[in-house]
Amino acid sequence: MRARLGGIGYGGDYNPEQWPEDVWAEDVRLMAEAGVNLVSLGIFSWARVQPEPDAYDWGWLDRVMDLLADGGIAVCLATMTASPPPWLARLHPETLPVRPDGSVLWPGARQHFTPSSQVYRDHATRLVERLATRYARHPALAAWHVGNEYGCHVSESYGEVDAVAFRGWLRRRYGTIDALNEAWSTTFWSQRYAAWDEITPPRH
Repeated sequence: MRARLGGIGYGGDYNPEQWPEDVWAEDVRLMAEAGVNLVSLGIFSWARVQPEPDAYDWGWLDRVMDLLADGGIAVCLATMTASPPPWLARLHPETLPVRPDGSVLWPGARQHFTPSSQVYRDHATRLVERLATRYARHPALAAWHVGNEYGCHVSESYGEVDAVAFRGWLRRRYGTIDALNEAWSTTFWSQRYAAWDEITPPRH
């Protein structure tokens, strides 16, 4: 990327979708005047790009990418998967993270998903595939921003999809329930397991 920029990258996050479009050209002019040559873009834009499950709005992002390219400013384009749109939680509440006490973290902040959810991963994959197909050869693109502050808000989840994933990991690690009981010394305090489904993620 350094070769693409002709030196060290200088810039920061740019979130033009959060203010009127008639400001964008002035944004780019001022950034160029300040020596900015790289911005990260689209970090929290999933809901703006995909407002409904089967609807995509790329127009605004096309225009921003073109403006930045024309202004000589490169883009580190985000996958946008750090903050799913509210419709995903409405249609698939099983994608939401769950605290140890069982309370669900609903949309309203960010990182409101559990990576254990195959539904979340499928939707995120489809979004990223479309994003990459559309912008892979755009003249502004310098790099991909593939994640944002992993675990800074939600670092763990204890829902049923997480429990299923945890049990799958245990099966691969120990092979049999007897081997797990032996390794965990589960006879202590009468914690011996008879079946994998009895095991839940540790909540203490």
